[in-house]
Amino acid sequence: MTEKKFKFKPGNGLPMGVSKVAEGVQFSMYLPENKECYLKLYRTGRKKASYRIPFTKEHRFGNVNSMIVQFAGSRKKEEGTVPSVSLSEVLTNTFEYTYEIDGVESIDPYASGVTGRNRWNHRGSEPLRGKICLDSFDWGKDEHPDLPYEDMILYQLHVRGFTKHSSSGVEGRGTYYGIQQKIPYLKDLGVNAVMLLPAYEFEEIQDDKLNYWGYGAKDTYYFAPKAAYSSRARADREMKEMVKHFHAQNMEVLMDFYFQPGTNVCLMLDCLRHWVMDYHVDGFRVNTEVIPAVSLASDPVLSGIKLIATYWDPQMLKDAGIHTENSKLAEYNDGFMNDTRRFVKSDEGQVEAFYRRFYARPQGAHVINFLTHVNGFTMMDLVSYDIKHNESNGERNTDGTEFNYSWNCGVEGKTRKKTVLDQRMRQIRNGFLLLFCSQGTPMLLAGDEFGNSQNGNNNPYCHDDTITWLNWKETCRGAQIREYVKKLIVFRKSHPVLHQERALRLIDTLSCGIPDLSAHGLQTWRPDFSNYSRMLGMLLCGAYAKDAVGKEDASIYIACNMYWEAKSFDLPTLPSGAKWYPAIETYEEKFYEMSEVVQQDVKPRIRKLGVQQKVEMQPRSICVFVSDEASEMSKR
Repeated sequence: MTEKKFKFKPGNGLPMGVSKVAEGVQFSMYLPENKECYLKLYRTGRKKASYRIPFTKEHRFGNVNSMIVQFAGSRKKEEGTVPSVSLSEVLTNTFEYTYEIDGVESIDPYASGVTGRNRWNHRGSEPLRGKICLDSFDWGKDEHPDLPYEDMILYQLHVRGFTKHSSSGVEGRGTYYGIQQKIPYLKDLGVNAVMLLPAYEFEEIQDDKLNYWGYGAKDTYYFAPKAAYSSRARADREMKEMVKHFHAQNMEVLMDFYFQPGTNVCLMLDCLRHWVMDYHVDGFRVNTEVIPAVSLASDPVLSGIKLIATYWDPQMLKDAGIHTENSKLAEYNDGFMNDTRRFVKSDEGQVEAFYRRFYARPQGAHVINFLTHVNGFTMMDLVSYDIKHNESNGERNTDGTEFNYSWNCGVEGKTRKKTVLDQRMRQIRNGFLLLFCSQGTPMLLAGDEFGNSQNGNNNPYCHDDTITWLNWKETCRGAQIREYVKKLIVFRKSHPVLHQERALRLIDTLSCGIPDLSAHGLQTWRPDFSNYSRMLGMLLCGAYAKDAVGKEDASIYIACNMYWEAKSFDLPTLPSGAKWYPAIETYEEKFYEMSEVVQQDVKPRIRKLGVQQKVEMQPRSICVFVSDEASEMSKR
């Protein structure tokens, strides 16, 4: 080394990783054992290190080795000693780094970027090293949208698979930039939040298989955005630009994190804080069996953003002194998915189970409801296959869950039979309606809105092909489904009674004569939860929900006939002067314009027997009715 550009001094210990400090740039790493350790700085692309600096006792703070890099011989300026080019710019644009521990080179687990992973599913000759990412990013006036859970429409997607197909029509297919270009599509659909499957740096090549999703991958670097998901050299900047564009449209970005068992707790918390503070991410889905739930919910930074887990123990949080009255915690589990699937496919004994899922909200938390997600059938496959078809995974169809609760409607897989196709569309409409009318936050799996299929594969974890890439040509063939989903989202957003801020209590807390939610059977006020029942009516009283200007919502009655024969349902009697009008029918896709049906007094399928109104329900169908005016409570 002939050049002496830098000098080195003991650091301050924290924060971990690489950071700017007043004296220069600090490198801090956790090393619990007393081993020989060196910081190695490489010029980008060079094989030999330009600097190999030992950590000594004076650099050690507990189990943290910390060193500050400074310019050597900085020329003094009129007002001080700041060089014309900052040290952070020099390091970011010129150098990479590793740590040598007892002769073995290691990458910093806190590295904000990793070299050698720029190409997907490719092991090149470029060495793996930590990137130094210290240059500034212009966030402008960016702010977290901070959407309430009850107002969210969540959309789960894979960064690569979302736009990798040639039909996506974007520049930089399969990247963060590709997603950014699809924001207008998502906004038009009605989505206001996305959840990215693992988008941090992971090794997708594992033994003889591909880990397409990224869960449980080896050589994971949780602080770095995945370089192969970027269309340019700087994945960190491209991802920040994507988040900024989402926020500009008042849309949120959440990330799915799977921490490997044994990961250091401090590292996991530092990691999530890093994504919030450096990338402005709005929330996370995390595996709390590895990262302690109490640590997450009590963290000063993380407790202020959305945290989603399989389960939150309310008593444990209470014992830890954590208040959950206005918490941003939410549960993500397959309870709603399984019970709703079984109810829609007419399994016996499912009426009460589904009804409870319809309004369920855990104590001290919100709930994410979904019918499909990354692990399992797509919505189209759910109504097209009775069993999984994972033969292409190379595991003799032994992988993937056996409990799909699906129904092929008469033919396994693809068919041209009109009766089967019509029944499949009804089942899709039934499922989506119950999802978007339930009280939890609804989540769509990317592509379900236009009938995306994985050919019956319910575990395509090793596929990087047309099975896992969205074919955007289907948006034309699946236009009917997409328009239906759009209308359902509009219907949900226009009726606050369908997404109330507080948990429903099933009692008459307003003394208006009707509880906030009540269950009914073929006869009103007489729900049939017997084992053989497939019929359910649900009345949501509009007096318990108000819009942004304080006006009461209309009441909504949802009549579900999951039986394979037509049934006659009584309609609950409304307060004096109010009438029921149809809003949605799923047997044939019908959305009624309320202004027209009220003005013309149109009431298809509704008939009177004395004072009692009845509705004739077709097999395996749902009808939604809306009252034409708010209850008498609004007139007081």
